[in-house]
Amino acid sequence: MNKVRQAQLLKYLICVLLAVITFTAYAFVANCVYVAFDDRNYIIGNFDIQNGFSWHAVKWAFTSFYSNNWHPLTWFSHILDCRLYGLDPAGPHLTNLAIHVTNTVLVFLLFQNITTKLWQSAFVATLFAIHPMHVESVAWVSERKDVLSTFFLLLTLLAYARYVELAAAKKPACWLVYALSLFLFILGLMSKPMLVTLPGILFLLDFWPLRRVQLPLKNQPKVLRDVFVEKIPFIILAGISCVVTYIAQNTTGAVKSVQDFPLSQRLAHIPVSYEWYLFKIFWPANLSVFYPFRTGDYVPAEDIVFAVLLLAALTAFAVWRARKYPWFIVGWLWFLGTLIPVIGLVQAGNQAYADRYAYIPYIGLSIILAWGLSELLSRWPGQQIILWVITVFVAVACFWRTTVEVRYWKDGFTLLNRTIALDPKDELAWAVLGLEYEVRGNNNKAIDYETQATTLDDQFGWAWLDLGRMLIIKGDYPAAENAFQMALQSDHFVPDRIDSYNNLGDVYVNTGQFAQAIPNYQSSLDLSPNQPLALNGLGLSYVQTQQPDLAITAYQNAIKLNPDFPEAHLSVAMLLAKAGRDSEAISHYRKVVELNTNTVIALNNLAWLLAADSDPKLRNGPEAVSLSQHACELTQYQEAFLIGTLAVAYAEAGRFNEAVTASQKAQDVALAHGQKVVAEQNLKLMQLFKSGKPFHLDTVAPPSQKPSP
Repeated sequence: MNKVRQAQLLKYLICVLLAVITFTAYAFVANCVYVAFDDRNYIIGNFDIQNGFSWHAVKWAFTSFYSNNWHPLTWFSHILDCRLYGLDPAGPHLTNLAIHVTNTVLVFLLFQNITTKLWQSAFVATLFAIHPMHVESVAWVSERKDVLSTFFLLLTLLAYARYVELAAAKKPACWLVYALSLFLFILGLMSKPMLVTLPGILFLLDFWPLRRVQLPLKNQPKVLRDVFVEKIPFIILAGISCVVTYIAQNTTGAVKSVQDFPLSQRLAHIPVSYEWYLFKIFWPANLSVFYPFRTGDYVPAEDIVFAVLLLAALTAFAVWRARKYPWFIVGWLWFLGTLIPVIGLVQAGNQAYADRYAYIPYIGLSIILAWGLSELLSRWPGQQIILWVITVFVAVACFWRTTVEVRYWKDGFTLLNRTIALDPKDELAWAVLGLEYEVRGNNNKAIDYETQATTLDDQFGWAWLDLGRMLIIKGDYPAAENAFQMALQSDHFVPDRIDSYNNLGDVYVNTGQFAQAIPNYQSSLDLSPNQPLALNGLGLSYVQTQQPDLAITAYQNAIKLNPDFPEAHLSVAMLLAKAGRDSEAISHYRKVVELNTNTVIALNNLAWLLAADSDPKLRNGPEAVSLSQHACELTQYQEAFLIGTLAVAYAEAGRFNEAVTASQKAQDVALAHGQKVVAEQNLKLMQLFKSGKPFHLDTVAPPSQKPSP
């Protein structure tokens, strides 16, 4: 076997070995369930995801800023999960793992292809595969955006490297590959906007290992101009993504103001954050799902000074040795640059750090470690053996720690109890643990945990919101009202404010305070007009405050947003019928029956209009009989007003003997239930039917038979 075939075989063997090791380290994810933190919003409580692929789902994925981000491709991946696995958590977890395994192999192939260094590439891929800091990105279904965006990042870099190779050979096909790299970059940005730093990575690769740019830079003006010009489309796409992301997060209130987090605090925290990530690659202990960043938590001056000096020293060394050790400055700037979107200058959310943010940046540090070790051992005999021994040692250590970390993601209780054990004052962990209890039906325990969260931080609007929802379930409406008022006072996060207004409206509806419900629903709709449920609640409140025209408008707007909303169709049908707009009412009643053939009130009211309407063009006796019979069967012929409607339907169909019999039956049932007025009205109907005449609404209608809201 020649050396080329041996090298190829070894490369494929390493790919297989990396895949096996990665899958084995993370195999426990198949036993993990959804956690309430984000999985509730992304999957288990997201009906846009669960309803499958449709034009509505595509439009929603591309146009909504749901969950504070714009990443339509990630939403499509979750929709596909639901189509394939339903809500079984094993499938999405294994999909995350499959993408991560693929990414691991791609990392190896990328660096082996552009550097031709087998061991160093394998080392970088091994750290990427099983470093414990990457567990969050793989074991958390909601972090699909991490693994998916990185998949497209790596494909973009592979395509770019191929483009450079073809361009150097002056082959026309290079521009097709260039276009492919742009397309893959777009897909990556549609998965997670953190990829906006990719143009910087391309510049770094041009310096090393592609060596298109040499030092000193001032001697290569044409080369610099050419490599910059070819990056312009990437820079434009990254800029557009930055704008869209900022709008998405600022619109929802996720971006924190300088009042929430002063600029001085942010600037002081940045070097400390870099130091934290740098330290964790060597000692990934005490990992948590959330590291809170609180206003007033100022970093000690000595910590800031140490972090600044450390970063300055490493940066100075990277620049000083850039010609001799180009891999060092590339790896270092990769690490620094790819963390910029999440380092805290623009603060989105309340986290100080996040394990998931290290998924791409640690590739840069891994480059430094791999090529640095090789350089240190370059003068030692048996260098390759030593390097492989080090790789195995690192792999075993990371493998063990990763398998331990994965098991913390077994369920929300395990994950969050560990978080609280690490930081008992972590109010978010207490609040999310409350959600876990709520999901499992332990509402009292959930209330206790949410109360603890609000005790730790009385300005924690999200905890107040969830506490209020749980108090509604308990039936404690006064306490729920107070919780929602507290949420509105303390939370500027738009989605939470929307929910607080809606829930406050629901509290007032449930307590009969409809006039107070209206401004709350309206405030919610002012923040987000596309809410069918809020419009439905607003419509009900207008009905109860004797404002039928406004109610009709509210219900109709709800139906425009959700054409398959049976409650809104039923409510507006009743109002339209009462207003004499029978043709429109019939249309809405038909839709209710289409959506649910067992809706008794819709069956009855539709049958009534089809049998008794004053407009002969609208009447249909046989259909009215069929609908009315079904309503009576559903109630086992125990409702007098339903049987009376059946009698009217029989008469309209010309079946007068059956109409008389049904009227008599309705009279008997009414008397048995003490409904004397209903009995008298059915007696009058029976006399009308005995004379061979049907009943129409141009005559005086028996009140018991009129459909009413």
